[in-house]
Amino acid sequence: MKLLSVAATAFAIFSTANAETTQIGCFPLVDNPKNRADMVDVLKDAGLRGQADWRLSRGFWDGKWGSCCGRFECDPHFIFMYNGPYAFAYRERETTYKGNKFKFACVNWHMGNCK
Repeated sequence: MKLLSVAATAFAIFSTANAETTQIGCFPLVDNPKNRADMVDVLKDAGLRGQADWRLSRGFWDGKWGSCCGRFECDPHFIFMYNGPYAFAYRERETTYKGNKFKFACVNWHMGNCK
């Protein structure tokens, strides 16, 4: 039994070490305080986040508002570290939350959209 628990622990450690971490920034396509708050609520809830975009169904941490600066301007984004790959430089999603539909987009920080 001890050998089995040692093997399980080693597998968990090595699996975590190989996990990919990606920095992502999301923003509401219609930018207002209500949509910002709703988007953050959706992103913080694993079930709602996975429903909006199944590629974001894994855990994330360090969520905070910051700026994504492109060539000409900076825009506010909710930035977080995501525990998995995200193969999109830019991806728009639509979801329903509290009976209201709203659209938001996410960018992969490491693909050069934000500086």
